[in-house]
Amino acid sequence: MKLLSSYIKEMKIAARGFYFYIEIGMAVIILAVLLFAVNEFPTSSAKEFIYYDMSKEIKSLMLQEELDDGTLELAEPTQIKMKAALFSVKNKETNETKTYTYDEEIYHLDTYKVFDQKTGKLQKTIIETGSEDDLIRLAWQEKTIGAAVGMNEAGEASTRYYLQGYETARFQNLLYILQNESPATLQAAMDGMTITKLENAELLNTRQSLVPLLVVLMGALMGFFIAIAYIFLDKDEGVIRAYAVTPSTVWKYLLSKLLVIITTVIVSSSIFTIPVMGAQPHYLLFYTLLIVSSFAFSSLGILIATFFDSMSKTFGALYVFLIAMMLPAFSYYVPSFDPLWLRFFPTYPLLQGMKEIMMKSTDVNYVLLFSGVYLAGGIFLFLFANLRFKKTLAV
Repeated sequence: MKLLSSYIKEMKIAARGFYFYIEIGMAVIILAVLLFAVNEFPTSSAKEFIYYDMSKEIKSLMLQEELDDGTLELAEPTQIKMKAALFSVKNKETNETKTYTYDEEIYHLDTYKVFDQKTGKLQKTIIETGSEDDLIRLAWQEKTIGAAVGMNEAGEASTRYYLQGYETARFQNLLYILQNESPATLQAAMDGMTITKLENAELLNTRQSLVPLLVVLMGALMGFFIAIAYIFLDKDEGVIRAYAVTPSTVWKYLLSKLLVIITTVIVSSSIFTIPVMGAQPHYLLFYTLLIVSSFAFSSLGILIATFFDSMSKTFGALYVFLIAMMLPAFSYYVPSFDPLWLRFFPTYPLLQGMKEIMMKSTDVNYVLLFSGVYLAGGIFLFLFANLRFKKTLAV
């Protein structure tokens, strides 16, 4: 009962403070942005620069089938202003380097739009160059990949790629596989693999895919920040010194603070999650993971607060921590960037768990496993913070 009364008292105090309304206000703003500024199925802006190193007759035959079935459509020519340029290109196979010099001019290039055969949505835009030198210049100026597609009279195709130099070895190997000289060998290897087909598999749309990231930001990481802010606010107002002479136990004071933070996190996360996701997520797992992760990160925030005398002195550690915890977002949005060291960040499984929860088919075991990990970690951090707090309560 004392814990309940302490929680109610802390909620009343929080309701009169500005941190509570900041988080609720941010959640409302996020909801408005998601609903009115983020398109669920945005038009693809992907562009490819291609030079067809073949006769016009062969190129026409190669493209005609796609033009007939509607997956390829001739669009208005693209006009690109080319800047004066001087750069070098290294041939990876021969190690030869060639220097190119260009004057300023304007290109008018044939353009094709590629549509998905099943959905009919725009996949990418292909911009055709008139020569291989034009392709190289465009790839350099636009900082993207260029491809020169060749085909001889025997129907043998080949592709030369012009890369920027920062592509990973995995990506380059994928390009080699796509242009394998022996498709039959590659197909035979694929036929020998055991493949499990996911029936009715659906991905999150652009708007929905933002929700897991925002939940982690507004939930776990914001709880970490608010926990520190609440502790120093109490110190500045003398609440800590007054509490030091009361018979109440330290852990009840800390736990009441954590319960207030968790309540705020639940409310703020629900404000934008429920309207955007509807009934699709597994909400029991969602609130379970949200509560235990907020508990863990908020406990860490309270622990960190015991090592500093004021809020201003924590800013350095606070910003470094928040930036580091958001690094897994790169892997979340770019699955090909998934180094092993990134998986040791505590927000990595949290992001993946939240994404699993938002899917129609949820990996329950994965979510429950890491919910247990966050709960155990939160309890350890809370107990450690309690020990530290007993020593620094009156500081």
